[in-house]
Amino acid sequence: MSMTAGLLSRSPEEGARLLALSFLDQAAEARPRLADPGDSEALHDFRVGLRRLRSCLRAYDAQLADSIPKKLAKRLKRLAGSTGPGRDTEVQIEWLRARSPHLSSYHRAGLTWLLAHLEERKQEAYGEMQDEVADEFDKVEEDLRARLSVYRVEIHLDPKEDRPTLAEATARILHHQVAQLEQHLAKTADADDETEAHQARISAKRVRYLLEPLVDEIPGAPPIVKRFKALQDLLGELHDAHVLEARLSKVIEKAAAERSRKILGLSLAAAPDDSLLRAERRRAHESGVIALARMNRVRRDRLFAVLNGEWLDGKASDFLREVEGLGERMIATAAPASQ
Repeated sequence: MSMTAGLLSRSPEEGARLLALSFLDQAAEARPRLADPGDSEALHDFRVGLRRLRSCLRAYDAQLADSIPKKLAKRLKRLAGSTGPGRDTEVQIEWLRARSPHLSSYHRAGLTWLLAHLEERKQEAYGEMQDEVADEFDKVEEDLRARLSVYRVEIHLDPKEDRPTLAEATARILHHQVAQLEQHLAKTADADDETEAHQARISAKRVRYLLEPLVDEIPGAPPIVKRFKALQDLLGELHDAHVLEARLSKVIEKAAAERSRKILGLSLAAAPDDSLLRAERRRAHESGVIALARMNRVRRDRLFAVLNGEWLDGKASDFLREVEGLGERMIATAAPASQ
């Protein structure tokens, strides 16, 4: 039997620790695979394990506060953060490469230059991540596992007093997280509102991560969690579009600066070669990057239109009430075992 089976009827302290340990196990199992360049899913699995672990520790902070000192939490945050830049760049490369058939031959030169730039950045990020993981993960895992495997709790023997359950604690957390999501969705005004859309994405991810490990124990939960994943995916792709737009803006500046330096160097030569100067002026990469930025802006606006049509202006209210209702189902499911 899985150590996470029957969690809802366990004490909040025990249940939260078993959940956290299960996510730590996921990250630990994926960690050796990072050394295999042929394992395309290793980083994803490792990253998700760490993200779920951090989300769990944050959600059940009241139940785990005596186990996770701030210094250890910061080390875990830094470790998880090291997995982001490389994976984010990889996602950008995949999206950009798929745009090639839609570009003119003139603009493809800019794409080729951009992809080379991003591949270099990705390799740098992966190298930094590998160093961070090699230096920190084993020590962080050992410390977390030792601290999460033991806890102290007061038990009152009064038979009239119901013992608290993980279901009750999770229901309270769920209510709070759904309220946060609803607030961020309400504040997302338009496609330019990157901050609130990003916060809505984070809130949706936290709700999903809270529910998924318990989904088989909550009646009617699977279709609700599935729809929640669709919302998170939509917000995630919108976030990708926002991040890529910011990166392309910086890259255009880099391309223009590089070309200006080359033209200046050719112009200052003792005997300037007019044919080389004309070729360099024609070789502008900026136009290709701008074409890609326009495609990305179309993607951003399309995604926001879907978000606006399905989730904003109160359209998510009924569904979010269903999500909150899962809290009552958790408590009802755990009640017989807690009596």
